[in-house]
Amino acid sequence: MHFGGLAALREVGLSVPEGEIRGLIGPNGSGKTTTFNVLTGVYRPTSGRVRFQGRDLTGLAPHEIAALGVARTFQNIQLFGDMTVLGNVKVGAHCRHRAELGGALLRPRWVREEERRIGERAEEILGFLGLSARRDELARNLPYGQQRLLEVGRALATEGRLLLLDEPTAGMSPTESRETMALIEKLRERGLTIILVEHDMKVVMGVCNRITVLDHGEVIAEGPPAEIQRDTTVIEAYLGTERRPTRRGKRAAGPRLLEVGDLVAGYGSIRAVRGASLRVDEGEIATLIGANGAGKTTTLKAISGLVPAQEGTIAFAGQPMAGMPPAAIVSRGIVQVPEGRRIFAELSVEENLKVGSYLIRGRDGLARRMAEVFDRFPRLQERRHQLAGTLSGGEQQMLAIGRGLMARPRLLMMDEPSMGLAPLLVEAIFDIIEQINAAGTTILLVEQSARMALAVADRGYVMEGGRVVLAGSATELQENAEVKRAYLGG
Repeated sequence: MHFGGLAALREVGLSVPEGEIRGLIGPNGSGKTTTFNVLTGVYRPTSGRVRFQGRDLTGLAPHEIAALGVARTFQNIQLFGDMTVLGNVKVGAHCRHRAELGGALLRPRWVREEERRIGERAEEILGFLGLSARRDELARNLPYGQQRLLEVGRALATEGRLLLLDEPTAGMSPTESRETMALIEKLRERGLTIILVEHDMKVVMGVCNRITVLDHGEVIAEGPPAEIQRDTTVIEAYLGTERRPTRRGKRAAGPRLLEVGDLVAGYGSIRAVRGASLRVDEGEIATLIGANGAGKTTTLKAISGLVPAQEGTIAFAGQPMAGMPPAAIVSRGIVQVPEGRRIFAELSVEENLKVGSYLIRGRDGLARRMAEVFDRFPRLQERRHQLAGTLSGGEQQMLAIGRGLMARPRLLMMDEPSMGLAPLLVEAIFDIIEQINAAGTTILLVEQSARMALAVADRGYVMEGGRVVLAGSATELQENAEVKRAYLGG
């Protein structure tokens, strides 16, 4: 599957026997949701075929594929919020309706009988999911965990044989995750075949018969859960390589610069961070690592003011920060380099850097700071008038970091700076991180490659399920087997 010059999937082969629960896992950006979109007709593959029960699905529209027995849920909840719980389930049965416009208007007996059967089936599904008591409530008023259940119910109403579950426990509490595991087992007992994309490895390892692992759009391993947990290729995909030597001669940390205490944060009813605590001392590199969906990015966004802190404290240089608007937090000295770079593709390199310079007063100050950034990134100076969208991935990451440095931050927070980059470019980016720190900037690093992050860091925190479950010096965490368990379960 190609998007322009980007190969999102490369010769992915997936064969799932009837009645199996198959896990589909991999680091961020490995191609999991893209695979679901290909299987359900959202994307047409650039090459290759999709077959289900002997029939070629390639090129069919999503509603046609649903009618043939392939149903799915979505990573981000896609309910009809202003419809009732019962109505949302009935919508899932649209592919089983025979009535067209005329029948819906005239409502002959056979149409009324069809509607009655659909209603009965919807009631049965709600009973199975434990949602009967809320059948007449609007979907948007349900608690988050029940909205997730309702997504499953709508998929069940299609009467499919293959169910694709995309992150069904995302944002759930441990209790809700265990209940979802039990539900998945019950669905298999009802005769469904299931492909599960899930970030919670306890769920994946607990319910799946076999697991397929993707990395950079390719299948790198397949086998039973215990075998996958021991596979060195899989471990490397999640934790990163060990090629980079641990940094020596690290800076002596100064006074405490950032302190986060019992932070709770999320999105609406979703609690992505559940009581996380961490600290960053001035002059050091601290890293926040963990599996997909652990709450790392949300923690950075809460510190930046982009996501409100629902509970807990955030202090910077001894001053409380919780509740401050993002612009005020930047003016205090905290800058975030976001995941995915988020550069302005239609602006030039120089214009992107100027976007980060709004705190600088006067042309002379701007010129001096831009010259300093260009000294750090000579390649950007060579391309200062080039549109940012035409840069390579590594150059775009340099630009995102350079834009952050324009504000002269005391604390630079970097979210997944190596994502999507070739190994040599990853090494270059980590060299840059060390150089920035050596020049006096404190860094809080979120990084999918745990080994690379711990090799440059002074201090590390491991997140799982929205909580910090391990903390210590980077050297201690490099030797701690529990770090692997946080990524791959067990």
